[in-house]
Amino acid sequence: MVLGTGSTCSVDAVSRAVPEAAARAETVAELGEVLSRHLATVLPHDGYLLSGFDPVTGARCFLACENSYSTPARRRMDRANALGRTRRPVADLLHGPCPAVVLGAGAQDPCPDTRRLHGIMAADAYGSELCIALSRRGVARGALVLLRERGARPFSPSETVRAAELAEPLTAAVTRYVADKPLRPRKIHLPPAIVVIGRNDEIAGATPTGREALRGILPGVYPAGEQELFSFVWHITYTVRRTGMPAITRAPTPLGWFSLQAHPLDGAMTGDVVVTLQPAPAAELLPALAQWYGISPRERTVVEQALQGLAAKQIARRLDLSPHTVNDHFKAVYRKTGVTGREELIACL
Repeated sequence: MVLGTGSTCSVDAVSRAVPEAAARAETVAELGEVLSRHLATVLPHDGYLLSGFDPVTGARCFLACENSYSTPARRRMDRANALGRTRRPVADLLHGPCPAVVLGAGAQDPCPDTRRLHGIMAADAYGSELCIALSRRGVARGALVLLRERGARPFSPSETVRAAELAEPLTAAVTRYVADKPLRPRKIHLPPAIVVIGRNDEIAGATPTGREALRGILPGVYPAGEQELFSFVWHITYTVRRTGMPAITRAPTPLGWFSLQAHPLDGAMTGDVVVTLQPAPAAELLPALAQWYGISPRERTVVEQALQGLAAKQIARRLDLSPHTVNDHFKAVYRKTGVTGREELIACL
């Protein structure tokens, strides 16, 4: 049965409610459930898939899903999207006239790509998909896919318009889920988790300590079942396959921020890919934090100098600023990230 009636709440009411509700969510799974529950009143659906994207690189950094595609189906879709084989992927929606599109049954412009996607959907008993691109100032923050089962009423053009109106508040919701949580020092210190993806896109090897690290971290970032243990690697692996270049994403978890890096072993797009998950070093983490927390370029530069161990007066001389201005920048960063001072900020990074 489709969730929601579509008439119990207005789009404006949902727009006002979802950012506040998302800010209170403690985990990605809770965030997905909160957004789904509010959207069900104006966009009834049977299931959903919510992805967060690293705002610097565009690679997926978290995933929440309920009554959604199976792992093999998601993997096929990740491959099609990353390799540019799907009509109207999220990257296209960001720069198009409408941030929402229907795929499968109800699509306005059926083509071979959407028909192939429809085949994947039907195999998982879904008939219609409504994809909403979430972006701020042209930078992707995530994507929300709402699903209806095969045989249910497809998503309509009017619902696509409704979804487009909700794209901005949904983007604010995802941003607040991340940025309304104060930075805190990492709760655990784990060895790097290393996974090797072979040419056939199968797991060719993984470190034993890496498996344990993944089991501890991923429930706050990805579905927690054993079957899903390595599913998070496909999106970034296919990103490397498309470009032949290293890729990185930074993931917020209840245990702190972690970085996921993928490198082609031999520099070829079709070769083995090494994926490493580890606590995010400060130099890697800061660019993503600046986007999520709204840290200005000048504030980021001041923090970068502080990470080198420079005192405020030294930073002022190096950047040709007054010590008062430097301290103002620090205070702004403390306020935005929710830390109490410089020592805590450095510890969090």
